[in-house]
Amino acid sequence: MDDLDRKIEEALNAEDRSLLGSFEEQGLFGQVFGIYSGKLGGIALFATLLTLVLFGGAVYCGWQFFEATTAIDAARWGAGAVMLMVMVGFLKIWFWMRMESNRILREVKRLELQLARRQGTQA
Repeated sequence: MDDLDRKIEEALNAEDRSLLGSFEEQGLFGQVFGIYSGKLGGIALFATLLTLVLFGGAVYCGWQFFEATTAIDAARWGAGAVMLMVMVGFLKIWFWMRMESNRILREVKRLELQLARRQGTQA
């Protein structure tokens, strides 16, 4: 916490501190599980299930790749495994982008609260 944050916290009363505390920085697990709340929580749950299904398919394709007896079969199963893992990677990128947007929104709300409290004390 830097000096400015400390000065802002000292200027707030107990109610303001408790409200501002709800917008504090979250850890990794808090951010991950925060994806499943809010308006897009259902989509995040669906994406998680889809990721698990795609990963299971990639593992199956990989297994079949090593069990293939001909080169063309191995190429097909290998391409399937790579394609499914790329899809899993895209979904993971979506999750990280969602966590980052939630973090930015939380910080913007914190700044809005600070500005509203400051304007209230100046009026």
